[in-house]
Order: sequence, then C-alpha cells, then structure tokens
Amino acid sequence: MRRVELDDMEVFALTDCAPPPSPCATSFPDAGLAEHPQVAGPWFPNAEFRTRFGACLLRMAAGDVLVDCGVGPGPTAYFPGLEGQLGAALAEAGSGLEQIVTVVFTHLHVDHVGWAPFMPNATFVVAAPEWAHWSRREPPPGLPHHVEAVQRCVAPLAEAGRLRAVPSGAEIAPGIVLRGAGGHTPGHHAVLVRDRLLIPGDAWHNPAQVEMAGWCHRADHDKQAAVAARTRLAAEARDRDWLVAAGHFTEENAFGRIIGEGGTLSFQPRLA
Repeated sequence: MRRVELDDMEVFALTDCAPPPSPCATSFPDAGLAEHPQVAGPWFPNAEFRTRFGACLLRMAAGDVLVDCGVGPGPTAYFPGLEGQLGAALAEAGSGLEQIVTVVFTHLHVDHVGWAPFMPNATFVVAAPEWAHWSRREPPPGLPHHVEAVQRCVAPLAEAGRLRAVPSGAEIAPGIVLRGAGGHTPGHHAVLVRDRLLIPGDAWHNPAQVEMAGWCHRADHDKQAAVAARTRLAAEARDRDWLVAAGHFTEENAFGRIIGEGGTLSFQPRLA
C-alpha cells in the first residue's frame, strides 16, 4: 500500500483486490491508442488495461474514515476468482473493519460497496442523487450485478438508519467535502479532503484519461457528462495543486498530481 501525511492525518491507498489485465478495447472502446502512442504506451502497455479495486483510508484522531470499500470478501459472480482483502489491508495500516467510523461512497457500483455489511460501527454517507437513482425499482437503475450489490450491501444500511443521503457540497466531517462529478453514474461524486487531496472515485479509471478525457470507460453512464466532470476535476487539481488518490490506478500510481499547461494536462505519479 501507499501512504502520505496531511498534517495530523495519515492517508492510505488500500487495495481490496486486482483483476487480471484485460484488453484495452474492452474497457475503453473509445480510446484511439494508435493515434496517441505517447499516451497509450505508458498507461496501456501491450494495449492492456491494468487496474485495482481500491479504497482510501483517512486516519484521524476523530476516527477512521474510509472512502469506498471494494468488492467484498467474495466470491462475487461478476468477478470470478476474486476475493477482497480489505480487512487485511486495513490491519496493515493500523486500522480494522470495526474501527471505521464513517464510510463515504463516491457511487454505488459493485466494486465500491462490497465490504459495507462488515463494518459494524460505521455510519455510511452517499450523495442524495446517487441514492435516489439506485434505490428506485422501475425502470432498473443499472446492470443486474450493480443492482444486486446495492440491494445486498447498501439497502439494509438504509433500513437500519445507518445510511445518510446528503446533498452535493456537504461537509461529511471537518474538511471532508463531497464534490459533484456526475457522469460515471448519475450521482457520482468525488471527495475533497482539506482542499489538498482529491479522491476522484471513478472520474478516472486510468491515468491516460487525464490527458485524453474523451477516452470513456465502458461503465460510464453518461459519457458527455463524464468527460466534462473529469476535464473540470483535472483543471482544478492542477490549478489548486491537489494530490490525487485514484482507487482504480495501479498501486504504484495510487498518488500523484495533475501537471501541464493550457489544455494539455497529464498525471504525474508521486514516487514512494
């Protein structure tokens, strides 16, 4: 795992599990790798997409906050052979499932909600538009594996009064704010920590998308909105010098900054 310090806060980029590499054309059907080899080469070696299912742990004196929570212990039918290891990763970071006091969902896809039923002392937070979308019954709000995960992992929290649906811009804890970034899902949000750390959720699945915002992941619900969101976030991150902690970037690229001038931006990993 990777770790950084923000004053009195420790930030850990945790990995629940990582799927095997897949053809880039499957995950990024809009990506023109041949037309942009300077981008494709570093980030899609051998035209393959490498990713992980991550979570971001914020360790503070007031209690441990987790942003997103992986696929869960498994087995998961949509990801055969993958079993999450978030509990072990939390222990390595000096925390644990029972020590998490707040979980923030950037959105409610299957790979972001899996460990929610296993954190007995946590309150869970999601943007109200995201919960409104996924809690409806008709028409189906998404693909079956996402709907099943919401019903299994998130709906029981709402029924128990442990899920807070909050407006965009809400301050979840001192200095921890939801930032609207709709597109990947209708109510997708990023998390901004102390105006210094951006946890972008699935605004980016791969660092190439910082430079090539039009390279949409196949899971983007509204491609036009997703492109606009990641374009805006990239410009803000560059202008405000935010550290970026992206849960789908490979572990060696878990932290980094957005650099560049004008409309040409790129992701610069933070060296360990």
